[in-house]
Amino acid sequence: MKMNKQIIMAVLFIVSVSQTLYVSADVSKFQSNIVPATAQFKNTAELFGAAPEQASRRVAFIGNSITRHGPNAKINWTNDCGMAASSAEKDYVHQCAKLLEKEVPGGSYKLINVADTLERKFLLPDWKPEQYFSSMKAFRPDVVIIFCGANVPKEYDADPGSSARCFGTAVEALARYVGTAKTRYLISEGFYVRPALDAEKKAVAERMGAVFVKMDDIRQRDDTHGRFNHPNDLGMKLIAERFASELKRADG
Repeated sequence: MKMNKQIIMAVLFIVSVSQTLYVSADVSKFQSNIVPATAQFKNTAELFGAAPEQASRRVAFIGNSITRHGPNAKINWTNDCGMAASSAEKDYVHQCAKLLEKEVPGGSYKLINVADTLERKFLLPDWKPEQYFSSMKAFRPDVVIIFCGANVPKEYDADPGSSARCFGTAVEALARYVGTAKTRYLISEGFYVRPALDAEKKAVAERMGAVFVKMDDIRQRDDTHGRFNHPNDLGMKLIAERFASELKRADG
């Protein structure tokens, strides 16, 4: 009996270790962004839909290459849309806009890639949102959707408190700068599993009375990842639906 008990305990230990290793490996593959943050395209902003001054609602999307990445022959990427959608119509921004149009027709939509103006520069001592985002402020968005973080240096996550400025502080400064007193905010987890960044963004959402959008169930699915470990068409569809449903819920 004693020998059997020892064997059982040994088997349970092996199973436990195996499960721990599996979870670690499984999560790690959802943490890697392999696309450089620089030179994603020349014009970082795009406007579509109704003219802003005539729109029923103005919606801003603030993100990174998942929001928009221009053609880049060096990495064999030929599209000009959210990476890695098969076309602009299939990326999360355009799918979300289509869903929002069903609720409030006649909207104006503006997107901006902040990989090289927020994610990679917020640690600079003289960084200010006024340096980069005046065009988005001029848009005067009624809704701001923030979906970013992938290009923040990985070493930041280990000890955010040692940095001169935390990522959450920069996200909040950007959000408050481009918005108005009436702007509603959706601040989202990123597509990559980075708990330190998600915690900071959640704290920002709580301070601002914004909606904090969870993406964990989408980003940890194998079938939502495509080229360059970015969301494929299915991933983009699910992300778009999540933002649209969260905004509808917030609208009551």
